[in-house]
Amino acid sequence: MRLGLLCVIFCVIIGLAGCILSSTPSLNWGKNIAIMASGSDPKFHDDNLYTVGETSSIRESEKDKASQDEADNFTEAVLTWNVPQTIQHIVIKAQEGQLEFFEIQYMNEDEKWVTVKKVSDNMRPIYKYTFREPVVTSKFRLKVPRRWDSRRVGGQSRYKRSETGAPTAAEYRKIQEIEIYYALPTSDTDVSPMQ
Repeated sequence: MRLGLLCVIFCVIIGLAGCILSSTPSLNWGKNIAIMASGSDPKFHDDNLYTVGETSSIRESEKDKASQDEADNFTEAVLTWNVPQTIQHIVIKAQEGQLEFFEIQYMNEDEKWVTVKKVSDNMRPIYKYTFREPVVTSKFRLKVPRRWDSRRVGGQSRYKRSETGAPTAAEYRKIQEIEIYYALPTSDTDVSPMQ
């Protein structure tokens, strides 16, 4: 009796899991379009994990205080395309502690940077982010603070590099790879209904 009941419960769980998994289709990503971009350092989008690029200083676009503060306090990794691209999925690869804090941004039609995500306390060597809706842009940027006070979980300051804190003196951050993808149409929408 118990064995039969366990079999029925197991079949129900498998059936529900199948329904849930099939109702949320996975996205198929297109090719990495970061390779086709020109960047501030070509090593962080050359599709080679063994080359390491560095963020660079932000050039002031205007002569106001906000622009000066941004240039003084942040560095950037910029990718630019001649033709606007549709972007939806970002993969960033860096050594642990190099990109603990950063912002993911794209340039809109008014040529203003739009922050999509502010990342803090990132200790992963691979960071992935998927936009809710695809974005069409000709410029993408990671905006990274020049220095930050890296903290332990309890709030105490880290005091040595072996604790995976950010290097205190480094102004420019090393990035192994930036990959940018767009979603391909799923095969379900391409299939026409039978007549």
